[in-house]
Amino acid sequence: MITSLTIYFKMNLRYNLLLLILCSVFFSCNSKKKEIVIIPDYQKNHLQRNRIFGNVKEMTTTVYLKEIIDSMEILTKLSSLTQHYSADGFLLKIVSCNPLDRIVSIKTIDYLSNAKEKSWIETDSLGNLLSRCDYEYDMNGYIVSEKHYDHDSVSFYIDFETDGVGNVISMNRHFTDFSLYNKIYYNDKGLVVKSEEYDPDHKLFKYADMEYDNYGDEVNRRVFQAPKKLIEYTYTQYDDQGNLIKVTYEDRLHHLKEERFYSNHDKDKNWMEEEQHKINGQILVRKRAFIYY
Repeated sequence: MITSLTIYFKMNLRYNLLLLILCSVFFSCNSKKKEIVIIPDYQKNHLQRNRIFGNVKEMTTTVYLKEIIDSMEILTKLSSLTQHYSADGFLLKIVSCNPLDRIVSIKTIDYLSNAKEKSWIETDSLGNLLSRCDYEYDMNGYIVSEKHYDHDSVSFYIDFETDGVGNVISMNRHFTDFSLYNKIYYNDKGLVVKSEEYDPDHKLFKYADMEYDNYGDEVNRRVFQAPKKLIEYTYTQYDDQGNLIKVTYEDRLHHLKEERFYSNHDKDKNWMEEEQHKINGQILVRKRAFIYY
C-alpha cells in the first residue's frame, strides 16, 4: 500500500531532479567560453608585432654556427643582440655585439607623448653616427612619412597613406634613382592579408598572400610574381598550446630553402632556442634569454 508519505517523497525527488536539470541548462547556456582576442595590427606594440609574450624588459639573442666534428657538436658564436623594451612593450634600444661581446652599434628609439616613434639613431661604440630615421604624423597621429639617413645623407624616404583607423594601406619608397610602391590590404580583424609591390613603371611586380589561424597567428605566406607564379612560401606551425614549433621557407627564384625548429619555451610561451637548417647543410642556432619586469 502506497502511503501519502511515500507519494510526497517521490514527488519531491522528481521536483528536485527537474530543478537540477533546469539549473544545469541555465548555467551551461549562460557560461561564456573563453573569448579569443585578436589585436589589430595598428594597435600592436613592438612585442606583439614580433610575437613576444609577457612583460619583457630585455631580450638577448645570440647566434651560433653549429658544426658536427668527430661526432661532437661545436657551437661557434657569431654575434649577439640585446633589445630593451619599455613596460608597455615598445622598443627602446638595440645593442649589437660581435663574437667577442664588443659593441658594434647602438640603436636608440625616441618617442612622442602619444607613444608614436619620433626618431631613431644608430651609432658605433664611440658614439659616431651610422644612420638615423625621422618620422612624421598627421593631425590624427597616423604615419605620413619616414626619412632614412646614411650618416648625414638621405638614403631614402617613404610616404604613407593610411585608412580611417591608422592602418598603412599604401607606401611609396623613394630612392635616388627610382621609387617602389606598395599597397596593403587587411581583413575584418585588422590583420594584413595581402600586399602588392609595384615596379618603378607602376606595374604590379609581385604580391604576397597571408593566412591566419583562429588566434590571429600567421600560418601561411605565399609570394607570387605577377600574374600567378609562386616564387616564395612560408609555412608556420604551432603546437596545441600555441607555441611556435616550426617554420618552413622556400625561395624558388634563388633556390633557397630552410627549416627552422623552435624549442625550450618558457612559461610565457616565448621560445628560447631556434635551429635554422639551410639547404647547403649549414645550421645556425639562435638562443634567447629574457629579463622580465
